[in-house]
This record gives sequence, structure tokens and C-alpha cells, in this order.
Amino acid sequence: MNFFTKLYARTYQTIFYFMSFFINFREPETLLGHDKLFQLPDLLTKLGKKKALLVTDSTILKLGLLDSLMKSFVLKFFPFAVYSDVVANPTIQNVEDGLKVYQEEGCDCLIAVGGGSSIDCAKCIAARSSNPKKSIAKMRGVLKVTHKLPLLIAVPTTAGTGSEATVAAVVVDKNNNDKYSINDPKLIPAYAVFDFTLIEKAPKSIVATTGMDALTHAVEAFIGRSNTPKTTKYAYSAVKLIFENLTKAVNETDNVLYRANMQMASYQAGVAFTRAYVGTVHALAHSLGGFYNVPHGYANAVILPFVLKQYGRSVTRKLAKLADIVGVPSKMNKKEKAQWFIQQIEQMNKNIGITNTLKDIIKTEDIPALAKHAYCESVPLYPTPKMFTKKELETLYLQIINY
Repeated sequence: MNFFTKLYARTYQTIFYFMSFFINFREPETLLGHDKLFQLPDLLTKLGKKKALLVTDSTILKLGLLDSLMKSFVLKFFPFAVYSDVVANPTIQNVEDGLKVYQEEGCDCLIAVGGGSSIDCAKCIAARSSNPKKSIAKMRGVLKVTHKLPLLIAVPTTAGTGSEATVAAVVVDKNNNDKYSINDPKLIPAYAVFDFTLIEKAPKSIVATTGMDALTHAVEAFIGRSNTPKTTKYAYSAVKLIFENLTKAVNETDNVLYRANMQMASYQAGVAFTRAYVGTVHALAHSLGGFYNVPHGYANAVILPFVLKQYGRSVTRKLAKLADIVGVPSKMNKKEKAQWFIQQIEQMNKNIGITNTLKDIIKTEDIPALAKHAYCESVPLYPTPKMFTKKELETLYLQIINY
């Protein structure tokens, strides 16, 4: 990479790192247990709210996962409206459609029920409602949300995105084949509700891909150059929980404990990366989401081992520490431990049914545009252990399709 480009990026990241100590990276208040879900109408009444918009997707609605919550609102005579058209990789149109419902129904708070797509969409609806003169495009990037959001409650039904704890919301601009994030502490939900019964019915494929999404969050937060003692603690815990529970959560569906543990891992990974940031894996995955609508967790799962190998010596020491956390054979040196850790990720992908079908999705002629998008997302923002040029990112995509 050009010396001056690298100098600019590292200077930018260093300044932002020290500035972050003066930013309020608050954590949402966490409510655990199915009884907490039923208490939401009383909570909203106590907080002086008048009408809630429930933001979700059609699958959640069809599975009946919203039924108990809606019933509790009816029994408590608390008014609500529903926007259920969120798609995987939520679009700007989703946000604008949801905003229209929010405004026309006279809502003053939002409850997002679902995976990262529903939560991210609700964040963007909330941001638009309190910043009506700013389009989503104008809020792209860091600290562009001017005004405080209305009350936002996140109820995750998957265990992976960690969006219930993060400063980020990711959205797709279908007109430009673009997928990008809005990053601002104002986007952190006020409350995160963990009801373990909501994830019992989640399909194995969703549990697998969202779980690997959480692992990517934790690993990228830890190996980056902006982690802190707090983010390190959360990343360690998340990685350990994921290695101990993900395969069982996918394959042993009769025991909800494994999926409950994955919810906690997802939350912890979310707290870690909201302060320490993600890296090249996410940049590459977001490009695929924008171009081909590839599910984000699936893209992360496939891409993660490729990027860790390409980071090489820059991550050896830190990957060796993660290997120690999850039980690496003791007689290995640091390099061997790092390689072992990457191999364990590849093996876990196999154990939970994730194979590299990206090679059949990525078109060779799109690679320069994909790499350009990933480069612009990651440089100078992401404090990655090693920064890649556009050409090097193209090489990574080629490795994926030639694997």
C-alpha cells in the first residue's frame, strides 16, 4: 500500500481511537426472560409512550413469534402498529416505507423483533423520524445522526448480529448495488430483550450463519488495532461461548440452552465490535450483500478463514491467544496455534453445514467493482491489523471463487 495512504489511514484511526474515549458507548438495558417480553406494554406506559411501531419481517409474522407480544399489547390496551415488510439485507425503500407507517400511525417508539435486518431497519426508521431533513445516504459513515432517536427496543430472534448492542445499522441502496453502514452511538437501542423461547424455532441454517456472524464480530474486534481491555474481555467470552455452543445449537435442537448461550455470545460480540470495529471480512461481505444479496452471516462465515490467512504474521500473536481461550493443544508454538485456530473455524463451518458456494455466486467481471467497494468501506475507517490495496482485495475474491 502507498506509504502516504497508509499513514493517513493509521493517523485517522489513531485519532478516532482516542476520541472514542470521550464518546458514550452506552450499553442497552438488558431484560432477560419470556416474562420481560410480556412486560413491554407496562414499560412503555411507565415511560410515557403512546403508540409503538413493531418492526419485523414476514417470516417472523408467519411463524407466530410476534403473537404473544401483540396479545400482551391488546390485553394491556396499549396501541401499536406493525411494519412487517423488512427483507434480508434491508433496503432504503424498507426504511422509507416503515417511516411512512410510523408517521401515519402517530407512533412515538419502536420495537424491533427479528434478526439484524429488522433491528437495523428499525434503527434507520428511528434515525429518519428524528432527522427528517437527512436522507439515509446523508447519515452514511460515522457520527452523522444529528438528533436523538425515539425510544427503540430490540428483541433479537437470532443469535449472531449483535445489532441490539451496536452503534451500527447496515442498509442496501438497490439503485446503486451499494451496501453501507451508519455508525453513531445514538443508534444503540435503549433496551435489549432476550427471550430464549423466540429462538427455539429458528431454522438450523439461520442459527449457523448468524452464529458465524457473531464469531466474525468477536474475532475482528479482538485482532484489530482499536480494542480496549473491555472489548478484549467481551471478545474472549464471546469466542469461548461460540466454540462451546454453536455446533450443538445447530445440531442439538432439543436443548435450548445452547441457543440461549449463543444469544449471550452474540450480544457480547456486539458490544466488543461497536467500540473496536470490524475489519476486512465485513467489508468484503458487505460488497457481496450489495451486489448479490448474499446473507451477511453466510458471507462472513465463508470469507473469515481466507482473510485470517491473508493477514499472516500481523495476527499470529492474537490468534494464538484466541486458540488458548478455546483449548488449543498446549505444545504448539504461536504460529501453529494461529493456524490451528483458523483450521477450527473451517471445521466448524463444515460441522454446521456451511460450504463455500460463493464461488458460484461471484462473477469474475464484478471483482474490480466489489474490491473497490470493500476498499472504500475499510480505508481509512477500519483499524485492521493489515490494510489491503484494491488489487489485494481482488486477489482475495479470486481465492474465494477458485477454492
